Amino acid sequence: MSLPSQSRSFGSRSSRKRRRRKGPPAAVFIVPLVLLGLVGLWWIMGGGTGANDELNPAALTEPPAETNGSLAAITNDLQRDSSRTPERPGIEVPRDMDQNLADSATDQGTRIPDLNERSQTPVISDPVAQNNTSGDANTTEIIAEQGNSFDEPSVDPFEPATQVADMLEQAAGHLNRGELVSARAVLNDALRSNQATENDKRRIREDLTTINQELFFGSSVYAGDALSEMYEIQSGDSLARIAKNQSLTVDWRLVQRVNRISNPSRIQVGQKIKLVRGPIHAVVTKRDYRIDLYAGPPDDESQWTFLCSYPVGLGEDNSTPIGEFVVRNNSKLINPVWRNPRTGEHFAADNPENPIGERWIGIEGVGNSAVHEGYGIHGTIEPGSIGTDASMGCIRLNDDAVEVVYEMLVEQVSRVIVKP
Repeated sequence: MSLPSQSRSFGSRSSRKRRRRKGPPAAVFIVPLVLLGLVGLWWIMGGGTGANDELNPAALTEPPAETNGSLAAITNDLQRDSSRTPERPGIEVPRDMDQNLADSATDQGTRIPDLNERSQTPVISDPVAQNNTSGDANTTEIIAEQGNSFDEPSVDPFEPATQVADMLEQAAGHLNRGELVSARAVLNDALRSNQATENDKRRIREDLTTINQELFFGSSVYAGDALSEMYEIQSGDSLARIAKNQSLTVDWRLVQRVNRISNPSRIQVGQKIKLVRGPIHAVVTKRDYRIDLYAGPPDDESQWTFLCSYPVGLGEDNSTPIGEFVVRNNSKLINPVWRNPRTGEHFAADNPENPIGERWIGIEGVGNSAVHEGYGIHGTIEPGSIGTDASMGCIRLNDDAVEVVYEMLVEQVSRVIVKP
């Protein structure tokens, strides 16, 4: 006989059977689990929508873009995809790309591929762009419009020939080390180079003029400079006597100029001064209205050293003759008198209206140019005529310039060559 507690806890066999039938069947739990597993398997196999598709819905209906590595293909891709991502990072600029293209692109926030990589795919700055090669409208426009510039890069207006460029680089090295004499020698060779263009020569003359302001016209003497030397004044010396005794072949006033001597009569015994040597010659280029001054032996132009240049005025109606001349004997005059050969009008030495100014240097033709007489180099009271054809055939300079030329040229020695 069972206890009451046992009956309440377990009941009879028939009662337990009835309670099991009242619970849900096993299929109720199994079927949902199977369905859930199938759904999960379908999701894992790719049936669902990925995260990248949410960022780029077009990927559901359009295959990924393909590129063949050419600039044209990249441009087409950029045009096609520009409507998808209106705010795209630009293309990276390689370090060695053409600067003009870089500047143009930078102004619009766009960067252009390297000139050497026109047939290659440009480097893209972000990973997403590597997949869809998309870009904004500005990027597409810049690449398309600047295509011709890849073949026509800008050129520096001063592009010396290779040999001349090497000389200029060598001269710069000498200048950086303070070697003015060596720098002048190299630049002088570059000026005479057959490969030097007119633009090269203009720049070289400017550099030489600057160097010679210190080397020739300055008061210091540099080691190795054959055109200058230091001299100690002796008893009985004068600048004129020193120039003659030392065979300087320049006017003594040039010695006064380079030493900044205000009163030549007050030089003192034991005083050290710089002497500069000639002879010095002039070359006039009519086309450029320019006179160049060179130091060197009269009969060997290849040994001439360029010193400086000045602008000139020439004869009206192309009346300044071309040829070779020499400074005529007893022709150098300070504050000269002059008579107009056309009108006979006479101008006294102190007349401020004297058209030839304060200096006159007579020249006479030599060789085939011996037929040319009566010409000279002189100053002017008309500064505006410099650079024009306004004289009666003579060579005009501004007052300051003609004073220097007067001091550099000597009679019977200094040559004057007039070129077309």
